[in-house]
Parts: sequence; C-alpha cells; structure tokens
Amino acid sequence: MSGAWKRILVDCFTPEELAGWRAAKERLGPSFDHAGHAAAWADYNARVQAALPLTPDSDETKAIVAEWDALCADYKTVADPKMLHGPKPLWAFPMMLDDPEMFIKR
Repeated sequence: MSGAWKRILVDCFTPEELAGWRAAKERLGPSFDHAGHAAAWADYNARVQAALPLTPDSDETKAIVAEWDALCADYKTVADPKMLHGPKPLWAFPMMLDDPEMFIKR
C-alpha cells in the first residue's frame, strides 16, 4: 500500500470507521471480484499519476473524476448513510487530500 493510501485508510479513519468499511465490503457478497476491482484501482492510480499535472476543467480531468465515481459505485451501494454523507465519505477523498505529495507526478 502506498504511503498516501495508508494515510487515507489509517490516519483519516478511526478503527470503528475502518471496521464499518470492512463490513460494507463483505456486503458486496462472494461473487464480487475484489481482486479485479483492486486491479482496476491500481490501473486507475497509475494512469492518473501518468496524467499529472492536470487542468481542473479539462475533459481529461472530468473523465478521471467520472472514472473515480464509477470505481466507487459498487461500494456506494453497500455503504450506510454515515459512510455516504458523514464527515469522511468515500466519494470525497479527492477533495479531502491536502497532501501536496499526492499531486506530484511519480
């Protein structure tokens, strides 16, 4: 796990919140392709890093945000209201990241 994702998952969530997300992940059921989904996220992250820097209003940036939304969609179907609308909802991570390292091409 990269340092940035570890920061999101460990530093931004309490143990109780992490337990809630793990429970939501289980609600996706045994037929959900967790490995395939994780691979899609890894591919997405690599492509976003390669695309940096981005212009906020560009079509490329809009497509990246739309893909983020699509990757989050399955989890949003099993998330409870607090996860979706609470102080740290999954969909808001791109807006919450204040670490300048996240926006440097690697």
